[in-house]
Amino acid sequence: MEISGKLYLSGQSKSLPAVLLGFNGGFWLQSNSKEINLEVHLDKMVIQAPVGSLPYKILLAEGHLFEAENNQETKEFLEFCEKPNAESWLGYLEQKKTVIFIGIIIMAALVITVPKYILPWAGDQMANWIPHNWLMMAGDKTLAILDESFFSPSELALQDQEKLTHEFNRMASLVLKDQRAKLVFRQSEEIGPNAFALPGGVVVLTDELVEIAEDQAGVIGVLAHELGHVHLKHPARRLVRSLMALALVSLIFDDAATFAEELAAVSGSLISLAYTREFEEEADRAGKEILIRAGFSPIPLANLLQKLSDGCQENCSQLPEWLTTHPSVPSRIEFLLSE
Repeated sequence: MEISGKLYLSGQSKSLPAVLLGFNGGFWLQSNSKEINLEVHLDKMVIQAPVGSLPYKILLAEGHLFEAENNQETKEFLEFCEKPNAESWLGYLEQKKTVIFIGIIIMAALVITVPKYILPWAGDQMANWIPHNWLMMAGDKTLAILDESFFSPSELALQDQEKLTHEFNRMASLVLKDQRAKLVFRQSEEIGPNAFALPGGVVVLTDELVEIAEDQAGVIGVLAHELGHVHLKHPARRLVRSLMALALVSLIFDDAATFAEELAAVSGSLISLAYTREFEEEADRAGKEILIRAGFSPIPLANLLQKLSDGCQENCSQLPEWLTTHPSVPSRIEFLLSE
């Protein structure tokens, strides 16, 4: 039994025509000119399986390399000398189109399910384990960064701040058992009419939103919505989900530097992370329940939404961020007015 091929002697780039022979219980590697006659030890022979039509390569103990000419002959030779035929994964997959097709289906399923279901679920579980004092530190740190970048001190009348704070704390006491919430007032031309919740229960309300609302009952409705986010731990869940998604992308593309940059950006500007439709709808339901439990009607909030929607006319992209969430304004108003 023999196979033909090329022999590359150790340390040399030039090849010699050669054959690998098996007879009388032994194995030899010979050049066609008989100048090379090497005994081959099977237990020290390393087989490099081919990919596609590339040839088998056999690495010998002395550092010589034998490259076979015919892969089928090589397979038969390996079976003859009872040497395992080590197929490469690429070679195996190339011959198994069904396996490739199934692999593509599995990859497509993972691409769809991991970001949509697995990452959110894992992120929510992790967020529930984060100590509340850590979240408070994150919220305070983010607020400090925003104060340096976007905010100036509130100019809202002190009595208005006290009234809104009183109602905010009263509503918070109805739903927050193991959490704390804090309402802060800020002014910002860049952010404009807005209200949003940060990790740790910090809720920011801008003077511009209070001025547009005119009626404090509408503002209290907005605060109830933000307390819904706090109660359902949306800020922490949003943050963890975003960081996990960034980590996954960085692992896939092996880009730790990009992850570090994005991590700093996310940690320093949580306001830029939009809530999902799921979170906003949950906060709408929770906010309406909070208003009713506190003895308020959700109608002023619905009226405020309608007023802001009407005021935007054709330029609705300028609506406050808390209003331009995924659920449409009409559907939110309809929900608030429903029994």
